[in-house]
Amino acid sequence: MPLPVPNLDDRRFDDLVKEARERLGAHLPELTQIAPGDPVHTFTDLFAWFTETILYRANLIPERQRRAFLNLLQIPVRPARAATGIVCIDAAPGSTTLPPLVRDGSQLRGGKHVLTARGELQPTNLSCRVLIKESIGPEALREMGITPRDLKEQFGLADGEEPTPFRPRQFSPGREALSLAGSLDQALYLACVAPKQLADQLDPLREKLAGIILNVAIAPADAQPEEQVDSIAPRALVWELVNQSEDGTVRFLPLDIIADSSGGGRQAGVAGLRIPRNPQLLQSFVDSDPMFNGLQDQPPALEDPEEAARTAFWLRLRCPDEPGLTLGYIDLNGVDVVAQGQRTNQIVGMGTGMPDQVIALPDSQIDASSLQLQVEENGQWRTWTRHDFLAGQSPEDRVYRLNPQTGYVYFGDGLSAGRRVPSGARIRALEYLYGGGAETSLPPEAIKEIIGGSSNLRVRHLWPLSGGLDAESVEQAEKRIPKFLTHRNRAVTATDFKVITEGNPVNPVARAEVSPGFLPGNSIHAVRRNVPGAVSVFVLPPAAPALGSAPRPSRGLLKDVFGYLLQRITIGTELHVLSPEFVPVAVSVRVDVRDPQTEQQTLQNIREALVRYLWPLAPGGADGEGWPLGRAVSANELATQVARVSGVQSWYGLALFTRPDEKTPWQPLADGEQLSLQDYQLPELLGVRIESGPGSLPLPDGIGPASGEQPERGTGIAVPVIPDLC
Repeated sequence: MPLPVPNLDDRRFDDLVKEARERLGAHLPELTQIAPGDPVHTFTDLFAWFTETILYRANLIPERQRRAFLNLLQIPVRPARAATGIVCIDAAPGSTTLPPLVRDGSQLRGGKHVLTARGELQPTNLSCRVLIKESIGPEALREMGITPRDLKEQFGLADGEEPTPFRPRQFSPGREALSLAGSLDQALYLACVAPKQLADQLDPLREKLAGIILNVAIAPADAQPEEQVDSIAPRALVWELVNQSEDGTVRFLPLDIIADSSGGGRQAGVAGLRIPRNPQLLQSFVDSDPMFNGLQDQPPALEDPEEAARTAFWLRLRCPDEPGLTLGYIDLNGVDVVAQGQRTNQIVGMGTGMPDQVIALPDSQIDASSLQLQVEENGQWRTWTRHDFLAGQSPEDRVYRLNPQTGYVYFGDGLSAGRRVPSGARIRALEYLYGGGAETSLPPEAIKEIIGGSSNLRVRHLWPLSGGLDAESVEQAEKRIPKFLTHRNRAVTATDFKVITEGNPVNPVARAEVSPGFLPGNSIHAVRRNVPGAVSVFVLPPAAPALGSAPRPSRGLLKDVFGYLLQRITIGTELHVLSPEFVPVAVSVRVDVRDPQTEQQTLQNIREALVRYLWPLAPGGADGEGWPLGRAVSANELATQVARVSGVQSWYGLALFTRPDEKTPWQPLADGEQLSLQDYQLPELLGVRIESGPGSLPLPDGIGPASGEQPERGTGIAVPVIPDLC
């Protein structure tokens, strides 16, 4: 059992006042009858307060020793992590002249937090409208009172040419998911619209826009961008400029992607697109007859005809690898930001020439990797190197040690722990980032200004920052000591891999499962087992149970865990850090409730029980540790959980539904059939439907008969369907 941390003195203010008054009564009996409010009592309270302050500081001595022991064990306390995200910065709407670049390292403010821009941005005064050509199936077309023959006659199609009807669907980025499900051509269309003030100056504006790098902010629809193990690599997005040649043919000109910090939309980031230098290629596609907007390969019609007339140019976005791509946010003029302030070229101290000199940086919660520390020597600045430990360094090594939490910098002793800082030498922080914590995960519209920026720039913050974590406390770090001493920071056995992964200080992992001999190959479906030297670790991030929100690891988490384990494995180990594959599951239940007045609450409790039981993290599964990898899902087992819910009188039946992939319709499992899973698979509950009373089992919500199928469409000419409006 762990040794208790001693409290050197547990006396508090009231105890000290009482003790002082008792001593006064013993030494000065004449003071025992003094009434309340006498100055003697004021002095007693004052000295009691001083004494309590001293005791508080004395009780901090064990805290300091605990930190020292952690350092000796090489178990540093995890520093705070800053949130990251994207922000859009627009130019003033009234001018065709583009403002200067927003430079890398520019500072922004969001409430009390200072943020730093990563990368450059050329602000423009364009706004973005996102649309798709939404396919119209035969049933929907009949409900409109339109037949394919009507469309063929309306658009004058020749024999052999069949119409493929669609309607324009305009999204609200940031408020709804941007999904290509139901799209006619699996493409998102981005209309880059000029402000009202420049409605009659589109040609001069296009001349200024030609040749620039246009920053497009992208964010995934959820916080788990990794869908499968075989899609860890950045996703390939195809960006194209929509252009019409002189003969009326619509062309899609590929755009050069200068950089893409989003990994193809797998995380919040920015794609830099090079706009062609020829302004004649930038077109608006406005037809005098709205009936023909979007015909064949033309972009779909905007909801606002005035905005359509002000469109400077159109972009098209496709993802050949994922035709049903879903994104959470797209906008123009984006830049990456990190919720940390930045200091540059700041004098932080003077050398004393004494051994073991310590200086304090102006800030705490320092990003250690960003600190560039220099010392002036003979009129020149020399860069010193950060080391975790100074012992063993030669007297001439220019090294220092940093405590990221406090911002203290420790220098050597000039003997066996690195070089001393010469007396009178200036110490300069050339650059560093500071700040972090859970509070830096800012909600939308929290970032409002550029510090010292031009008044002609406007900040738009419509997508939240995420990833902020508080620094680890000493108590939390101490909990890792037994695990650390068990494996000595070396991954040899399967237990070592699991303990080290779940306790890594780089990126939190809620669950890790180790499969010795598991080799995924080029894809998870080409898996090989019992391969000597191969070790695969499946990881899951922390998450609360929720329907349709399986805790998939991000690409960053997989990379962080891989890098952390790679330094701790033995020679000859082939390491893979993977995400489990999630198999979609839906459940349909019909029950009889005891009390009709609490029916809705009982049905909600059943839903929560099913979500919780199939959850891959605690408290999921039969043992409360999360649904085991590869364990089959049985309808009878789920029915048992339903029957245990308070308020359920009996249950009439429970059905399971699943589908192999998104292009395949949902299929019910036969009575008594289990959903078998591979040893790298977990169930993901996507739909639940619970009804009360006797009757047939309903279809789960959101998986209708055609769910998962691509909308029925022809192979002919895309034609827009404009509904008649009174």
